[in-house]
Amino acid sequence: EQEWNVERGRADDVWHSLWISGTGALVAGIDTGVDWFHPALRENYRGYNPNGLPDHRYSWFDATGRGALYPVDGHGHGTHTLGTAVGSGGIGVAPGAQWVGVKVLDNQGYGLDSWIRAGLQWALAPGGDPERAPDVLNCSWGKSNPWSTTFQEDLQALRAAGILPVFASGNTGPSPNTLNSPASLPETLAVGAVDAYDEVANFSSRGPSPWGEIRP
Repeated sequence: EQEWNVERGRADDVWHSLWISGTGALVAGIDTGVDWFHPALRENYRGYNPNGLPDHRYSWFDATGRGALYPVDGHGHGTHTLGTAVGSGGIGVAPGAQWVGVKVLDNQGYGLDSWIRAGLQWALAPGGDPERAPDVLNCSWGKSNPWSTTFQEDLQALRAAGILPVFASGNTGPSPNTLNSPASLPETLAVGAVDAYDEVANFSSRGPSPWGEIRP
């Protein structure tokens, strides 16, 4: 059984007609962490080993200073948003993709700029190896100030490395000019929210970007 978000995005049509489900792609969930024991996420975690011990060295990073040695999520938001991207069982749009996790927000959902910057830098070379870098960053967080360029240089480095940062527009709609940063920055792909009837969700932040681009 598929969730309505999969059908609204016609991801299931892509699976069945084009035989594309994300296989070969690697998504980094950069958020409050990930519960890697979740049944919808466990088997497509890159560090998962069905025949032995998992290897977290290149697939998990805790930037918050708590030193979690494997993917955990004391908040739930990171598990939820990554599940929407790559979860199995009809909840995610790309269940064939693998994922890695980066915890840059604490269990209350807050993060220091230094944590976030460390997490973005880790994504360039997980475990020190740029060959293991993700293709896409899944980031559902931001600052309410659309003019903020705090992470712009980090995002420019990621784009130069061929990594696409995808950011939520924010939940501060429905007025115009309520876009969050970094979703407002030219380096990102900004995503808004719709409801089950394909209408723009009332809470979803609206553009345009301060830089003159249509966002989301």
